[in-house]
Amino acid sequence: MSLITHYLHKWKIRLAILCGLILLWPLQNKLVEHLQNDAVIPYQIELKTPLPADILQRHGLPADAEIEKVYVSGSFSDWHSDDPYYALKPIAKEHGIEWQYSLPTFPGEIEYKLVVFIKNQPEPTWMLDPNNPDTVVSPWGDQNSVLHVSDWPKIALISQILTFALLGTFLLYCILEPLLFWLLHQKMPFYRKLVLSNILILICAQLLFFSYQLHLNRQLIKQGLIDSIHGMHLIFNGENIDFTALENQQDELNDILSRFFGPATTRVDKTQSSLFQITLSDFAVLDKQGKLITLSHRLQNQQLQQQRAEQLGFQSSSEYFMQGMWSALLPQTIANAQNGQLLVAVRPSKVQSVENPRTLTAEWLLGFSQFTQPILSRGQVLGYYAGSIQVKLYGAELLRMLMFQLLLLSGVVVLTSWLFARVGKIVTKDILQLTFWTQNIVKGNLSQELSINSQDEIQQLAENFDQMRHSLRDSFEQIEEQNCKLFKEAYFNTLTKLPNRKKLYSDLSDQGMTALLVVNINDFSEFNDFYGINSGDAIIIEVAERITQYCQTLTDWSVYKTGPDEFSIAYKPASAKSLTCDALADFATQLSNNICHKALVLDNNKFYISVSIGGAIIDSDTETTPDISADLTINTASDLPLQQQAISQSAISLHRHADLARRLAKKQRLIFSCFSAEMANPDAFEENMRQSQMLAKAAQNQWVTPYLQLIQPLKDTPIKFECLMRISLPNGQVLAPGQFMQAARQSRLYPQLMYCMMQKSIAMFKDQPYEFSLNITLDDIAIPQNLQAIISLLTANIDVCPRLTFELLESEEITDYRAVEQFIKTVKPLGCKIAIDDFGSGYSNFVHLLSLDIDAIKIDGSLIRHLDSDPKAQLLVATVAKFAQQMHIKTVAEFVENETVLGLLNQYNIDYAQGYLLGKPAPSIALALCTK
Repeated sequence: MSLITHYLHKWKIRLAILCGLILLWPLQNKLVEHLQNDAVIPYQIELKTPLPADILQRHGLPADAEIEKVYVSGSFSDWHSDDPYYALKPIAKEHGIEWQYSLPTFPGEIEYKLVVFIKNQPEPTWMLDPNNPDTVVSPWGDQNSVLHVSDWPKIALISQILTFALLGTFLLYCILEPLLFWLLHQKMPFYRKLVLSNILILICAQLLFFSYQLHLNRQLIKQGLIDSIHGMHLIFNGENIDFTALENQQDELNDILSRFFGPATTRVDKTQSSLFQITLSDFAVLDKQGKLITLSHRLQNQQLQQQRAEQLGFQSSSEYFMQGMWSALLPQTIANAQNGQLLVAVRPSKVQSVENPRTLTAEWLLGFSQFTQPILSRGQVLGYYAGSIQVKLYGAELLRMLMFQLLLLSGVVVLTSWLFARVGKIVTKDILQLTFWTQNIVKGNLSQELSINSQDEIQQLAENFDQMRHSLRDSFEQIEEQNCKLFKEAYFNTLTKLPNRKKLYSDLSDQGMTALLVVNINDFSEFNDFYGINSGDAIIIEVAERITQYCQTLTDWSVYKTGPDEFSIAYKPASAKSLTCDALADFATQLSNNICHKALVLDNNKFYISVSIGGAIIDSDTETTPDISADLTINTASDLPLQQQAISQSAISLHRHADLARRLAKKQRLIFSCFSAEMANPDAFEENMRQSQMLAKAAQNQWVTPYLQLIQPLKDTPIKFECLMRISLPNGQVLAPGQFMQAARQSRLYPQLMYCMMQKSIAMFKDQPYEFSLNITLDDIAIPQNLQAIISLLTANIDVCPRLTFELLESEEITDYRAVEQFIKTVKPLGCKIAIDDFGSGYSNFVHLLSLDIDAIKIDGSLIRHLDSDPKAQLLVATVAKFAQQMHIKTVAEFVENETVLGLLNQYNIDYAQGYLLGKPAPSIALALCTK
């Protein structure tokens, strides 16, 4: 990464912080300006009479005390008790006399008291300001009122220093941090990085130190300048100058300056090492409007200043200073005169052309060369002092100081660089030893000992590395053992110790195996449930041993355990000989005989099992497995993943084909079946998938539609309807149950479709007077979640339940009659009726009629359809009808398609008839009635 890139890293954040720090400058100026304005507002002192009783009592004054005069006294008046300037003026008010005074303020704390003169009392009374609760204890133990005025000059100085410090520190960080980061990432010896980093840090530290010294010296010079101005003011005061009328004392001022300022032509010796060699070069006194009264130059500078004025086109030196040097400083001073602060500035650019470079450089370093000072007395501006200072000697002294610091910095840099170079070489020597040692560890050499005696963190690091070496050696040994264990767990069955399905796929992927057998123990789950898992495991182990022993007698066969009750046997010929389906069938038959013909003995009990075997052969001339040979030509190393993926897919396909043949053998009750292309019917699989997707959408989008078929009473009773499930597709096609019911059950979507059917059927008959029936299967009532949903739906529509009949399918599929009984006991209290559908198609029908609390039976259509021509059907229907009448159970005959059958039903006293003769299924009640 380049240095420019390091500087641009997060530049937006750094720029935002820098802008924020720069904005601190105008903010702190606004704050100082606000404090400055507050500091010059006079404080209004008010004393109302008559005085309150508590004040009179505190000072021991009589109730009729009469005030003659009041003064305010404090540090500003040297605590005089009767200075006329600080006398409060009496103002007549409605409540009495009110004494008022506007006290000028200045930065800091102002302590004061009110001096009250009472009539007929020789001594005045000193009291606190009753309107100011703030007090302070003086060094003599007295309490004084105090005003807290913001010391804005000190606040301004501190805020400026803090702002500059923050800005400078952040700028140094932005400069140094990327530079050091870039430097430490350069390709060079470590000790050189230390030396260069040390030099950079020392230079920056020296710059900061020099900046602080420069600021400190500026403040000291400014303080010395204030003392010089104060000395001049004392001289004027000693000469009895009346500062309230400066404009009338020009001669006196000129005389004083000619005697005390002009003759001082001797400078301090240049060889003296002092920063206080600055002297006043020019000095002026201005009146309170800022107009020049007198201007004096040191005698040695008088001719020089006149020459500069003429060079710049001024008529005199006075004009040169008033319109040139102080043209910008004076208006600023007059505007802020009440602050009483010394203001300094550099000379304007328009007059810099007459100065030599040495003077301009010294002025730039010092930060000022001109000054103004308001003359304040008791809050009143009486005039101004203005002047210039010499800065040449300061520049020379600063240069000497800079040279000394450069020499000091050079010495420190040389010494620290040498030390850092020595330390860096020692450190890098140990680090290089550590690096060489770690490279050996990477290469697998864990026997080399490491010894470093540096008595610091590097030695501790070396000791930790050595501990790591021992730990790695132990870990590698444990990992090796764990890998062996994991390999066995991942590729071998823990019960039989035979390779598992994953190992089979891995072995098949090498393309060396050409045939595969899948052996499955028939009905093994029932054996497990009946005899227990331990007995089942013993059977699996015995079968595994028989298969293994049989295969060991032959060559080229490998045994795998690929399922709970499944084994796979792979054929890998040693030569290029092929295996036919007939040979595979012979092998499978012999294997089956070896497994099944001999009883399995377990706890002195003999057990016989049967197996189903399926086989598949890889043959390039058939379509048994995909022919991938054309795709496996490896020309480059990048083709290897594609080859491995194709081989893995071929292995999985071979196993699936063998398993498909095994399932076909079991279904046809054969011992062995060999896979052929006809067994894999992709069109059927694709159709099943399409139907499953369609049924899922039907359940989600409510495509289920109830079709109603009329149930015609053969006696004087109301008509009924049976709700038959249909699926209405968006294209208008309506699917009958025969087109989707098997797929719905196989895909486990039937409960969702049935629930939707019930919802729509109940909604259709909710506001109708007719009774209706719904078909329900064992799956709907045997699964608790499905049953709970049905009960919740019935409970929510309790008014419909008395007209609802559930038709239970009576066939060999009903095996859990306890679930049927529980369902009947649940829905009967709600008012629902129960009917047995397709009665006559299952087993033990009359026994079920006796055990179940049912309301009706629907005679299967296989009996009714041929009732007019089959005497056996007539006998059976007559028997069922008579039995039902004696049990007070209603009867319904399905598939009534001609008048002859309908007449016979009337003879047998059947209660209801249903069929196309009476009405076809229709999507609404009105249409179902119209099809009659």
